[in-house]
Amino acid sequence: MKKTTLLCLTAIISTLAHTQLQADIPTWRDNNNGTFAVKAAPTDWEEGILFETPLPSKSNGTPILVDDKLYFTAEPDQLICADSKTGEILWKRDNSLFALRNVSASKRAELEAYQTEIEKIRKESGRLRNDIRRLDSAIKKNPDNQEARGSKAAKEEERSALENNIKDMADADFFKDYAMPPAHSTNGYTSYSPHYDGKRIYTQFGYGVVVAYDLDGNREWVSFLEKPDHHWGGATMPQIVDGKLLIRFSDYSALDPKTGKKLWSTPSEVVFGTPVPFEVQGQHFVFTPRGEILRMTDGKVIKDGLVYTHPTRGWSIFNTPALVDGVIYAASGVERENGDAYAYRLPQSLKELNKTGLELVWHTEIEQDRYYGSPLIDDGLVYLVSRENVIIVLDAVTGEEVYTEHVKKVTGTAYPSLVLADDKVYLGAEDGFMVIFKTGRNYHEVARNRLGAYRATPIFIDEVAYLRTYDSLIAAGKL
Repeated sequence: MKKTTLLCLTAIISTLAHTQLQADIPTWRDNNNGTFAVKAAPTDWEEGILFETPLPSKSNGTPILVDDKLYFTAEPDQLICADSKTGEILWKRDNSLFALRNVSASKRAELEAYQTEIEKIRKESGRLRNDIRRLDSAIKKNPDNQEARGSKAAKEEERSALENNIKDMADADFFKDYAMPPAHSTNGYTSYSPHYDGKRIYTQFGYGVVVAYDLDGNREWVSFLEKPDHHWGGATMPQIVDGKLLIRFSDYSALDPKTGKKLWSTPSEVVFGTPVPFEVQGQHFVFTPRGEILRMTDGKVIKDGLVYTHPTRGWSIFNTPALVDGVIYAASGVERENGDAYAYRLPQSLKELNKTGLELVWHTEIEQDRYYGSPLIDDGLVYLVSRENVIIVLDAVTGEEVYTEHVKKVTGTAYPSLVLADDKVYLGAEDGFMVIFKTGRNYHEVARNRLGAYRATPIFIDEVAYLRTYDSLIAAGKL
């Protein structure tokens, strides 16, 4: 074969491989940022719906796209595959503790009935908790309200007895392997988006389970790990870093992607966001949303404290940091207490990393609120959105404020992360609002849509956008 012919074939193969890569969205924030390289992104979603497929239950997880198929989750334990052209559901997989442990039908019925009894008691405990909160408010307004104090003490005693009963029932020998931990109704068990590494789809569920599937829905392995460390549920996405599957329930754990065997585990404080991976001189690390640096060879925390955590509300760390051009951008905050944004430059050498850590480029105090959505970086600007739909835009080089805009007439909480497609930024709110505005140093709204309630983030490919709402899988644009 002539050299020129070989070079042409190599170029064609390279182009095809690049095209295939661009046609997949295999993981949450695939480029460690919320940008999608498309030339035409839909703005009129309500008129441009291509399909709207009803789904069995809600989920906060964002779909991934592999080989023209969408993979996503549904509460409390389903992994679903759908055709990205038609929205047709191709298969569903049950990942309940009963199914994963191969429980017989009769035993499953017995266990489910027992679980139902636990849930009844848990709901009663929740009702008492709400009563106690209302009584606390009454006492705060009038400290001499003895009736409220007496009622509160009685309800606290009653709730304590119920909680002890729940624990005893869940710890029963015949049931403890099947006990579902509580999860906040906002978060549920499926806020973890799936991850595809070219070989397997990895998905995790908020009761301590990680499952690996092939693209056809054949289960390859299941790993039963620790339950989450709190009652709010988790949202830390699985990802492959340094050839290891990094996940989090109550600890950061690295698993062997081929088998699900645990390689190491590192204790972690409560966190919801996903670490961003980086590499220095061939060694792999992650920067966690709490501002820790973990070494991927063994999970050791080599630096911490790079992001402010509130002394009494340290759980309020929600989003995923961004990594663009060697700089990590992070944000955190608590309503009426603090708001902080950071830019850290990666070092050039391991010696520098181990000695001084990351270089703080800037730290800017921002709106005092929670930041569920992740930072978005584009063309020298950092876009942030508070949970109350306040957009803050900072200069990526200096951290100086460019503009702040309180988006009006949007009432839902801004759980979805900001994403960028075709020079437009998409802001989502859980009540179904989608506000689209232009990139740049001034706020300019382009369009506004009202969709079904959602907390997931839209994804874009070519001229099509996909969104998982509570009730439906939606495609909008042009096929």
